[in-house]
Amino acid sequence: MEMSPYRLLDLLPAARNMMDYCQVRRDEHVAVFADTLIPPVVVQAVLAAVEERGGLPAIVTTQPGGLSWRQGAEPPRAYKTAMYGSDVVIQLKSVEAQTFPRVQETAMIEHDVRMLRVPLGNSVEALTEEWARFPFEVMQLATRKIYDQWTDGATTPGDVTKTIHVQADNGTDLTATYDPRYVIHTGFLLPELMPGQWNQFCGATVGIEFFKDANGTVVFDGLHGEEEYKGLPPIGSDVVHPLSEPVRWTFEDRRCRIEGGYEAELIKRLIAAGGEYADILCEIALGVNPKAPLATMPTRRSGVTHYAVGSTAGRTPTPEMESAPVHTHGHLLKASLWIDDEPCIENGRLLVLDDPEVRAAAARYGDPDEILKEAAF
Repeated sequence: MEMSPYRLLDLLPAARNMMDYCQVRRDEHVAVFADTLIPPVVVQAVLAAVEERGGLPAIVTTQPGGLSWRQGAEPPRAYKTAMYGSDVVIQLKSVEAQTFPRVQETAMIEHDVRMLRVPLGNSVEALTEEWARFPFEVMQLATRKIYDQWTDGATTPGDVTKTIHVQADNGTDLTATYDPRYVIHTGFLLPELMPGQWNQFCGATVGIEFFKDANGTVVFDGLHGEEEYKGLPPIGSDVVHPLSEPVRWTFEDRRCRIEGGYEAELIKRLIAAGGEYADILCEIALGVNPKAPLATMPTRRSGVTHYAVGSTAGRTPTPEMESAPVHTHGHLLKASLWIDDEPCIENGRLLVLDDPEVRAAAARYGDPDEILKEAAF
C-alpha cells in the first residue's frame, strides 16, 4: 500500500473542526463510520479529535455507499447497534451516497442521534484544504440569514407565496413561486446541532423543494449527483464539468423540456424512465461554503445554484400523484438570484458573505477577507 505523504498532525485542524460541526461533548459515545476507501490516517485523526474533546469513540467499517439501499438490502445488526446506540455519528465517506438512509433517519428521529456526514473522496488531501477548516460559527450564521430571507418568517399553513428569480449571462432566466414553509436546510439553523439533526461537513445548502409554478430557462454549467453520470467525462465522477455543450432546461408551468448535447440525451433517458411526473421542477438551492471545491462539491460552493427535476417525496409534501422515482440535478456557477425583489446572489457572489455580522464572526478566526473570499473557479 502506498504511504500517505500526510501525517496525523496535518489532518488534525480539519478533524477538530468536525467536532465543532457536531459539538462532541465529554463522555458522549461517538461512532465513526468509515468506508473501506477512507485512508486510515483520516480515521486516526478523527478519533484523536474525538478523544481530545473527551468523547468515547468507536469505529465501524463499512463498504462504500451506493445503491444497495434502493435494492432493499438490510444492514448488518452491528451497523444498526452502533447507529442507534451513539450520541453522535460521524460518517467518513468516499462518495456522498447513503447506503442505509432509513436506518440513519430512524437513528435521528427515534434515538436522538446527531449526525455529521463527511464526503471526502478517497484522498487524504481533502482534509488539508481550506473548505475543511471553514468555521462552523460562520457557516451557521450565514445559513441562518439566508434561510430567514427565503422564508420571511413563514412557519404555519397559509396561502403565502414567495417568488425566486434567477438570471445569468448564459441565457438563464427562471421565475418560480414557492411556499416558504418548505424551504429546506440541514442542521445549520441553530448555533448548536440538536439531537435528531444532521449537517454536512463541507457546508450548508439552502433550497426549495416545493413549487407552485415555474417558468423560464436554466442553462447549466455542469451536472452532479446521479449514479448514471459516472459514465460521462470525467469518467468515474458524478460531477460532470465542463459539458460538451450547454444543457438547457426550459420550464412551462413547472414541466421541463431538455435540450443540449449527449449529456442532455442522458437526462432525457433518466426522465423518460421516471414516469409522468419526472420532468417537474422539484428543487432550487444554493451553497454556502466559499471554499468548497467545484470538482467534487459544487452544490456546497457559495453562490453556485443547483436545480433538480423529479420528486422529493419523503422530504417535502409532494402530492403522491406527482411522485417520481428520479431526482436529476444540474448546476450553474455564476447567476444572480432574488427572493421577491431582494437580492441574494449577484453574479455568483453570495451577498451574505459581506454581511457585517458574518464578517465579525469570521474575524474571530482570522482575516475575514481571506476566510470569506471565494476560491477561484
